[in-house]
Amino acid sequence: MVDRTEELRLAGLARVRENRLEDALALYDEALGLALDEEAHELITINKADALIALERGGPEVQELPRVIMRRRNPRHVCLAAYALQYKHRLENDLKRALFYGELALRSAGEANDLAFTRAVLIDLGNVYEMDSQIAKAIECFQNALSHVEGADETTLRLIRGYATENLGYCYLLEGNTDNGIALIHAALQHISDPLGLTEAYIDLCYGYLEKSELEQARQYGEAGLEIATEARQIRNAHYLLGEVAYKLGDSDLAHFHFDELSKFYPEFRNLKSLLFAIDLRSMVNLKL
Repeated sequence: MVDRTEELRLAGLARVRENRLEDALALYDEALGLALDEEAHELITINKADALIALERGGPEVQELPRVIMRRRNPRHVCLAAYALQYKHRLENDLKRALFYGELALRSAGEANDLAFTRAVLIDLGNVYEMDSQIAKAIECFQNALSHVEGADETTLRLIRGYATENLGYCYLLEGNTDNGIALIHAALQHISDPLGLTEAYIDLCYGYLEKSELEQARQYGEAGLEIATEARQIRNAHYLLGEVAYKLGDSDLAHFHFDELSKFYPEFRNLKSLLFAIDLRSMVNLKL
């Protein structure tokens, strides 16, 4: 029988999955007030810290996470705390610390024999390596995630086959393995349904087809991505790639439009549009930043 403390903790986790983070915090606070067992208190503290980080807030629970790791009371708790700190530093764009805690979370998931967390950590760790332009290590993470599908439920399978495959495809594009990269992204689209993931895949396909000089295909996917994009990074990337496509198609007016839209993100760089018309910056751009 689940006691009241655990019942509240599980309810908090459910609210997090529903993105009702404030409701989750209230449930965690109630659970912390009832928790008598040290391990239970530590686990609820980690869960609350995770919700606070998702809200981009600090607090004593977030400050407690390094101490959870130092105590090493429970390998699963170490994994959860390190995973939360990985996410915190990733949000803050401190990629070195994010990689440190991501690797720690991966080792701890292995010690805890927690295959579900191993999968999740591998995908997030691959994302951070991708952001840090360590593409060979990112590829290794995504390939390992795809090799750990045994026993996964249908939701987890869709997550891995969608997001790990899509990111692996983008990494292949960066390595010059363009045809295989595009094929992987198309395969991933069969498992992705959320707007954020679809936008990412469409923009990556725009990049891939632009690399192959298949400009109409590039334009089609770039426009599809821009149409549903809500995240600033994705909107910025779509305008940049569509500007390059328009320039190569000889549509100067459309190229000016997209580069003007891109320049709004960088008001401190007054000559950005002129630079974009003069130099192809694709080899220097990381679409995941």
